Amino acid sequence: MKEFLYAITLLWIIVGACFILYTPETRRISEKILKALDRRFLALVPAVVGILLIVAATQTRNVWFVRFLGVIALAKGGFVFFNPKELYDELSRWYLESASDQTYRFFGIVSLILATAVMSWIL
Repeated sequence: MKEFLYAITLLWIIVGACFILYTPETRRISEKILKALDRRFLALVPAVVGILLIVAATQTRNVWFVRFLGVIALAKGGFVFFNPKELYDELSRWYLESASDQTYRFFGIVSLILATAVMSWIL
């Protein structure tokens, strides 16, 4: 499970760096992905990552935090899959059309911080 943790943190670092350095390009790629893929398939990705984070949390120093991230990912997957009151559609519309470049960069900074923290906690 350490391999999964290393892989996911490396992915978070790459995505975070792209959000910070290549904001317009990342926005276009995000739009293509979100519009091309079915919402139910997109819900599967965070749900699987959440389950794997919960299982892999025992390989870290701060088990509770990594499990918390896994629960958040599971909740996100459920939110996207069930789409209560069409909130996912509104949220994705905001993310693709209204969110500023500073918002994308903020997401990139958060991603880099979380990835660095989790990577440093791997046993």
